[in-house]
Amino acid sequence: MEISRRTLLTSTAFGAGFLLVPGLRSAASAETVKLVIGNYEAPGLYDQAAQEVVTDRDDGYHNDGNPRHYEWWYFDLFTQSGFKAAVILMDRPLVMLDNPDLPPMLMLNVELPDGTNRDFQVPFPGVDFIASEEHCDVKLGNNWCKGRYPNWQLHAEHDDVVVDLELVATVESWRAGSGAMYFDEALTVFNAHVVPAPRAVVNGTIQVAGETIAIEDGHGYHDHNWGNAGIEGVLKAWHWGRAECGDFTLNFSYILHNADYGNKVVCKFMLAKDSEILLSTGEFEDSFVGEIHVGPQSGNGWPDGFLIEAPYNGDMIRIEISGNHLLSDALNSDQQPDDETARPGYIRLGGDIRVTVPLADGVEVATGNIIHEMSFSESIPKAEANWLL
Repeated sequence: MEISRRTLLTSTAFGAGFLLVPGLRSAASAETVKLVIGNYEAPGLYDQAAQEVVTDRDDGYHNDGNPRHYEWWYFDLFTQSGFKAAVILMDRPLVMLDNPDLPPMLMLNVELPDGTNRDFQVPFPGVDFIASEEHCDVKLGNNWCKGRYPNWQLHAEHDDVVVDLELVATVESWRAGSGAMYFDEALTVFNAHVVPAPRAVVNGTIQVAGETIAIEDGHGYHDHNWGNAGIEGVLKAWHWGRAECGDFTLNFSYILHNADYGNKVVCKFMLAKDSEILLSTGEFEDSFVGEIHVGPQSGNGWPDGFLIEAPYNGDMIRIEISGNHLLSDALNSDQQPDDETARPGYIRLGGDIRVTVPLADGVEVATGNIIHEMSFSESIPKAEANWLL
């Protein structure tokens, strides 16, 4: 069924088997903090393989008519020549969900090998956001994406940029547990995440300033997020990334909740080799490395690199990210940053990555490129920019 945000007819259900995380006590307020509920944090308590099965329906529209509902379909790619692109189709932005007049939005970012960057956040007021609840089939003005595993197509255009791409997944779809994180005992307030294409081969064309660039055997990715909790009032910040390193495919999220939720950290981590997922876990450590830089729009800090470590085979998987450079910086606040304070915002980074994996038959090391992002939903003193400490 194809529906629009203005005439919602659909509903959604989620898997059972959730872990209830006991509330902690806040030193500041001496009140019991709110609950975060998610079964991916306790893989021993449920059938992880069954929970992680992803269907075409998971990549369809999930809007049940809740006025705070948000949803987006994210695609990105990079090439060995240094070309990068990202396209996000959103039925509404992730922030200010209590505003019923938020329009749907296109986010489009292209970086050429010479460093030329096109970065757009394009609202579509008065335009229907149309999507199917059965599988990925989304339309926003002249922009669209559609497909079923393992194939997707997308078209996006704004100003002097036109993107036409086809993705073919080479790694099985993935999500952490049920893919949902709930913030009430009734399981009605939630954020959900699924990765239909952790890794894909991309072909097509991208036009920039009248020049058509052929994309052949590019490296692609597709994920999908939805819910009604959003980030304001729930999250403080997150670090998400995906990478390809030789035969290895990586996907991770480090999610820091705000003080109302006890500053709870939730982690999601997936590592695959070839087409097989080796590890799906809620346990890893993430830390800043090197000097911290400041985004020009939001004022938020981002480091030269990161170090990520996850237990595996009695040892540690080691992820070293270096050479970060800014691809996109969006301000998600009416307030501008100043000399002392960063504002809510979204930063996308490109960088280099080195992965060390202790396999049963020996340690393997691989290198590659990474696209990752940091999102901030609170104003943060710039002196506290290293929020992973």
